[in-house]
Amino acid sequence: MKKKIGLVATLVLGISLVGCTMNGQSKPNNTNVQESTTTAGKENSTQSKKVKPVEKSAAAKQAVMEADADTMNSLGLYFDYANMSLEEVVKAYMAEYGIADTDVAFSYENTKTGETFSMNDTQPMTAGSTYKLPLNMKIVDKVEEGIFSMDQAYDITNITYEYQGEYDAYRAQFGDDMTIAEMQEYSILYSENTPAHAMIAMMGGDWQKIYDTFTTYGKSKADIKTINMEMGNKTTSDFYIQLLNYLYHHQEKYADILSWMDQSFTGLYYEGLQPDLHVIQKPGYVREALNVDAIVEEETPYLIALYTRYLGGSDENTEEINGYGYYELTQICYVINEWHRVNMNPTPVGFDASQYTTTATTVHQESESELQTPEEEVTDALIEESEEISY
Repeated sequence: MKKKIGLVATLVLGISLVGCTMNGQSKPNNTNVQESTTTAGKENSTQSKKVKPVEKSAAAKQAVMEADADTMNSLGLYFDYANMSLEEVVKAYMAEYGIADTDVAFSYENTKTGETFSMNDTQPMTAGSTYKLPLNMKIVDKVEEGIFSMDQAYDITNITYEYQGEYDAYRAQFGDDMTIAEMQEYSILYSENTPAHAMIAMMGGDWQKIYDTFTTYGKSKADIKTINMEMGNKTTSDFYIQLLNYLYHHQEKYADILSWMDQSFTGLYYEGLQPDLHVIQKPGYVREALNVDAIVEEETPYLIALYTRYLGGSDENTEEINGYGYYELTQICYVINEWHRVNMNPTPVGFDASQYTTTATTVHQESESELQTPEEEVTDALIEESEEISY
């Protein structure tokens, strides 16, 4: 399925996408993430779940702190994870690195217990390419309803597009039409815009009307229920955590989408500082925004909708991914995951609590954060997504 990428990706605005080969790397063949006991095919919501809080001893948490201390210290990301809430530890990171309180929004869900935590979850944030996830899900719904067919090719000669070069490359490669499978591959795996515009055209071309149909997957408690085009493609993490919950409980239906997500951006975004972590993710970048929606396969899997703005000094006029801002995003991903490891992963069978103290200070070492990656090094490692819709 990757045979066409050479022509299309290398012609987007003349940008040399040095990460395309990395982006196409496959991960372990494990896209069927562990499901909860909720019946597949039944609609679910975080609000209707019965929450069963994790019970984990202070000693068991401390054992994880000690096991992970070297990595925390080397990254300059040592916090008192065992004794802080998720919001508190994220805010502690933001305060240490000078990030404004309103520039990060997240929603988290433990898939086994139903516990949810959030910060700024109703604050409008720019969606970036994360809109392509519910868009692809809606196309699959239409196939299931018999409106579209996976076997049919659909016209791409009369669609809107963002970049002439990218559009011309698609026409040169695919001719006058593309199949849904091809659109899925290129809009999810490579996060390109032309196939997403083709899907919008298939559903009538009215962006906001299509966005409004995404309430199938969730409805935010904010004024913006899904995504708002007129406000500049704004959304909330509250909507996206519900969407991830829906996706997680309908894995068979959306298996192809999950497969492309699983193969995309290997070693980047949520995996940037955690290369051994298995993550099924859909990142999104545009101007000031760097986001990632993910199913994270820790020992206890969890869902995370993480939306940021202005990281690394980026703003609404930024035209390329800000290297330092991207690194800050990967740090936040690490902080969230480490909190989960300490507080939510199960205690090993036969754990001996007597070996551990119950305070986190015993393993903390001041670090100069030698691994903070310079902007130029991060930029070289990135797969630069083409810019999201700007109107």
